[in-house]
Amino acid sequence: MNDQSLSAYIIAVVIALVFLLIAAVISNLIQYEGGSHPKDKGKRKMWFWIFAILCPIVIFLYGFLAVRPDINVPSMRDKYTTALSIGTGVAFLLYIVLGFVLSKIFKNGKIGNWF
Repeated sequence: MNDQSLSAYIIAVVIALVFLLIAAVISNLIQYEGGSHPKDKGKRKMWFWIFAILCPIVIFLYGFLAVRPDINVPSMRDKYTTALSIGTGVAFLLYIVLGFVLSKIFKNGKIGNWF
């Protein structure tokens, strides 16, 4: 595994964790609503899934537009693109799995509304 491939995986995991942190902060900022039909749970869930969709898009675009053009050797560029694609998928799954785990750990809190 070369340095570019490793950086693709690291970038993907870091961005997924940052997006998960942002989703948690936004979920905690949404106030509880009273009444017979509160919409706060739906808002928290919506923001979690918005970031779930944005996460792989941002990872792939960052790697493809910011890192990939700097790689001059075509075979290394192809390996990086493969690693970027795999890293994007792994980061998406990591985001979903960690989000599910966090929602079960904090099931009585605001994050518990994600699933």
